[in-house]
Amino acid sequence: MGITVHDTWATDITLRSLQIHNDRYRAVVHYKVQDHFGLDSDDILKTQFSQFHFFRIWFVLQHYIQFGFRPFMTNMEATVEITGVRHES
Repeated sequence: MGITVHDTWATDITLRSLQIHNDRYRAVVHYKVQDHFGLDSDDILKTQFSQFHFFRIWFVLQHYIQFGFRPFMTNMEATVEITGVRHES
């Protein structure tokens, strides 16, 4: 079993620069993604989560008002350079 980012809460994509010379291009794109790792009702009803005590306990800790543990946040950022040549068909 692994824990991965399978869905994100917020995404911001910024085109930082774009250069076009003849048929060549170069772009710099910045990605900023935020996700929270918490369980909602839809998650806990899925067998992949509800079959494990760990996830059921986590759900109670997060949603039972006297505990009220908040999900933790994951912030990810990447800047990517994209280059290529335009080909006309």
